[in-house]
Amino acid sequence: MAVAAWMGQRLNTAAWAARRERRLATARKRGRSRDIARLMLVASVLVLGVLAVEIGRKAVTILSHSAGQNSVEITG
Repeated sequence: MAVAAWMGQRLNTAAWAARRERRLATARKRGRSRDIARLMLVASVLVLGVLAVEIGRKAVTILSHSAGQNSVEITG
């Protein structure tokens, strides 16, 4: 009887260790996926910033060209 109790306790300890390992593995995966999500967020914000700058530069170029075409030249 004592042998069976000892084996049950040993199996219970092993089961808890396996659960703990699974929890730790899941936490590591979750941490990695959060890091990847943060990296993607930073990259998308940088891309949006670059797009905003390029759109602004294009708007300035278009305005300056249209201002040059609308001006009247006096020759004489």
